[in-house]
Amino acid sequence: MLWIAIYLLLFVLVALVSGNNLSACSGAIISGRVVDRKTGISITILGYVAGFMLQGGLLKVGLQTLLPVQSAVLVSIALVIALVVFIVSHMLRVPQSLSITFAMALVGIGLAYGKPLNADYVSGMIGFWILSSLASTVLAMTVMRSLHGFLEKRNVWKSVRNIKLALILISFLTAFVLGANTIGFLFASVYALTDAFYAMVLTIIAIVIGSIFLSKGELKTVGSGILPLRYLNAFISQSASVVVVEIATLFSIPASNTQAFVASLYGAGISYRTRLIRKRPMFSIVLSWVATAAVSLVIGFLATFAIYHL
Repeated sequence: MLWIAIYLLLFVLVALVSGNNLSACSGAIISGRVVDRKTGISITILGYVAGFMLQGGLLKVGLQTLLPVQSAVLVSIALVIALVVFIVSHMLRVPQSLSITFAMALVGIGLAYGKPLNADYVSGMIGFWILSSLASTVLAMTVMRSLHGFLEKRNVWKSVRNIKLALILISFLTAFVLGANTIGFLFASVYALTDAFYAMVLTIIAIVIGSIFLSKGELKTVGSGILPLRYLNAFISQSASVVVVEIATLFSIPASNTQAFVASLYGAGISYRTRLIRKRPMFSIVLSWVATAAVSLVIGFLATFAIYHL
């Protein structure tokens, strides 16, 4: 029964997505010791669920554009590809983007199935991924340099206290937009093939389980592997990712929260004279994004071609 497999794939993949991306949501407040790990995870869970429930349906248009044929077989292929990529990413403790992996798998599946590719949408989607990363880097670098001088003239302890409070709020909003865009995009793929209510409940349960049990390695990579997080650069980095992903959600474009966050995190790091960034984790993360995008497209194409044309 293929529908059982779809439910199972949905549950496992949402759990992996929630854990793998928790670093981009609460990694800053946990590593910066603004809150403890349990509180940070709880904030992220609330954000995931709120975003998924309130804006998750906005990604249906993007899903239907990439895969106009709502077939259980085709969706299962895409889910399996995304699952394999995320298992590998989790084992390597590298933050990964479901949006990139899943979207490119759908492109490959659509090409092999024989449906006309919406070139305008696909090129716009890829262009958005690239430009949003560059924009996040430049924005974070510019704002950091401007605010750093401004805050030096103010009371240090008061500024730190205000930034800590703002970090908690922006962590929730980061999780909110990820729940709306990334998890909403995944849910949209199975919406027409399953009982919507049961799939929704299953998604929420997977969010909780994945956030609690599958986030430890990714929190370490982003929290200390890239650069020692400071309160201000963490706030600017997450704010940039929230803006980027929310814009993408409103236009029904699957976007990478992790990609925007990491790009802005490096932009914030560059703004410091001491250049605290560590280049090796950056290159490994970027390489993993490019490689998995290409691999997902190829596997999606080959698997679909084998099933329908051989």
